[in-house]
Amino acid sequence: MSTTNRLETVPGYSLAERDRRRALADRLMDEEGLDALIVYGDRELAFPAPFAPDTYFTNDRPGAILVIPKGGEPVAHVFIATVVEDHIQAADRGRSGWLRPENIRVGKMGYTLIDTIEDLGLARARFGVIGLDAYPPFYFDGAMPYNTWRTVLEDLPHATFTSVGDRFFELAAVKSDEEIAVLRWSARVGGRMCRAMLDATGPGVSENEIYAAAMQAAGANLGYSTGLILGSGTDYIGWGAPAWTYRPEPPRVVEDGDVVLGEVFCSLGMLETQHQPTIAVGRVHPDTRRAADAAHASYLAGVRTLAAGRTFGEVVDAMAVPMRQVDGWQVHPLVHSISPFGLIGVGDRMADLPEAQRYGSVVRIPTVGRDTVLRPGMVFAVEPNCVLDRHLANVGATVIVGEDRGVELDTTTVEMLHTAGS
Repeated sequence: MSTTNRLETVPGYSLAERDRRRALADRLMDEEGLDALIVYGDRELAFPAPFAPDTYFTNDRPGAILVIPKGGEPVAHVFIATVVEDHIQAADRGRSGWLRPENIRVGKMGYTLIDTIEDLGLARARFGVIGLDAYPPFYFDGAMPYNTWRTVLEDLPHATFTSVGDRFFELAAVKSDEEIAVLRWSARVGGRMCRAMLDATGPGVSENEIYAAAMQAAGANLGYSTGLILGSGTDYIGWGAPAWTYRPEPPRVVEDGDVVLGEVFCSLGMLETQHQPTIAVGRVHPDTRRAADAAHASYLAGVRTLAAGRTFGEVVDAMAVPMRQVDGWQVHPLVHSISPFGLIGVGDRMADLPEAQRYGSVVRIPTVGRDTVLRPGMVFAVEPNCVLDRHLANVGATVIVGEDRGVELDTTTVEMLHTAGS
């Protein structure tokens, strides 16, 4: 298939999807007795786990603060005039989002919000705010900047404000058929990124070459990714971007007997999928294989439990059992919601290292949202990881809640992968 034909199949959003989301906003305001919403969107390129509820209502460039009057259209405060230039260009090509030009205002500051609120006659209104609630794993105190919010509070003394981020999550977490089509595209590209990593991996290959293979596959297949979690070794137990992305040092060179571990983030149109490759290079340590088997069993337990009517806590508990049976611990959560984030399930012994006692304070990430009842269309990164005596394996994929069990979007990385000859 030619590139042109392939790109013509890219899923998009209809005006019906726009209207569904606007109706969701009005429903939220009806439930909470509100006159308007203030919606904060973090800066663009803030991946992975972007906090971008603004794009949910605009289908446009991220990084705006919105004011949405009940029954009205969003007014977007954008951070720079180039957003206007992009909007003009998109309109010329017939590909603009859902914002009309008169509803775009340059200036993403507290005082510009005040001007808009006063223009709309909402100075004494009851506002719901999306951006003040915790949004783990990156915004446990909320994403809204202090100075912006202080200006709003000081200049609108007669208005009232209620945090509604949690309720917005509950409503927006259930995906429409159009959104699921976008997620399927993203997951397919994410799987190709992982297979490109596998093809690139072998003794003598440096981590940056594996990283580059994944990123090239993302761009070539119309996926978006700003970076990966990646590490390697026989006893690798870190979890984050490669050290050479934030500290000037050479990348590690892979050796026979290593495992290459990663977390791949891929998105299309602000809907993200995640993929968890563990790649065995030659003969790996037996504990690595045992850890991978436990992680795979945990993944299967998660998929079985991601069913309508079950609770998120049941999923976490089911996934923890295989880890407990082998006395394993975890370097990162076992499962979390995705697009949007909000629910996080951790294992029994996360970061259970004797060396951790040397540090000033190691606060464990709690499980968040245990009592949340699952509904069809909610999306989760099922990412079990297990460490046995400093030998880590990490597997998993993006899974949608189904009626009777989870619906897997791509299964490339649900078991340990092996290089040629492994």
